[in-house]
Amino acid sequence: MGDTAVLALDWGTTRLRAFRMAEDGSILEQRAAEAGIRQIDDNDFEDVFHTVVGDWLPPARQPSPLIVLGGMIGSRQGWFETPYVPCPADPIRLADHAIAAHTDSGHALWIAPGLSLTSESRADVMRGEELQIFGALDQLGPGRHLICLPGTHSKWALLEDGIIQDFRTYMTGELFDVLRRHSILGTTIEHAVWSDTGFQKGLAASRSEAGPFAHLFTARAGTLLDTLPVEESGSFLSGLLIGSEIASATRELAEGSEVCIIGNPDLTDLYTPAVEQHGIRCHQLGEYTGAYGLFRLAMGLREKC
Repeated sequence: MGDTAVLALDWGTTRLRAFRMAEDGSILEQRAAEAGIRQIDDNDFEDVFHTVVGDWLPPARQPSPLIVLGGMIGSRQGWFETPYVPCPADPIRLADHAIAAHTDSGHALWIAPGLSLTSESRADVMRGEELQIFGALDQLGPGRHLICLPGTHSKWALLEDGIIQDFRTYMTGELFDVLRRHSILGTTIEHAVWSDTGFQKGLAASRSEAGPFAHLFTARAGTLLDTLPVEESGSFLSGLLIGSEIASATRELAEGSEVCIIGNPDLTDLYTPAVEQHGIRCHQLGEYTGAYGLFRLAMGLREKC
């Protein structure tokens, strides 16, 4: 393992992704485990850490690659809580506020902080998505960029010359799940299958001046009145919620602007055409940019050390 410069662990709520990286930032080896912080009993993070990457580690207290952890592992429910850093923030600021820690076995770790934003009207936080954004800096280049990271809690961030200036969270994925599991809409949606037609109907409804709340019940009433096939109802709801998120996030963008979408293709492939319907161009990036964000953090930590 002598060619390993950085061990990067993107440790989220549901999954752990680990990367062994060379001095130039290339990924030598990667692993994934269904070992997010919610899946770990009795806070036994150290045992999971050694199970997933133990064979990548040198003996304790011997020269070691930089080991950097990011994502929800630094949250209050994680291994070592790391306070949020207020925006605006760049990778250097992130490295300045990373927390040093040690495993019980003696291995040195660095834990990345998340980002926060507060104003008189709202408060917001992110933890992990900032690493995906910083991992895409080389692909994005200088200037002003609007970044979308779809997910359970979608993030939209404003990046200017490598600095995250602002961001906003939309609970789109979680809201869909709550409505599916705990509302009357679920009695219909449980019989639905994916439908491009239903999704497009939902996107169209999201552009109504009445707003999304005025159309939610259509997912049920439409099936009762035979104006919306049952098999389209779930996709209709998905299109309505995603379309409403996009309409809000891009409201102030001029036609012809561009949005960079980072994430799992299963989601980015839905968001891209939905954004483009607003006359806004899209640029999709792969979902594993977080590894490169952690590497960038590690290089900042090396200078700090």
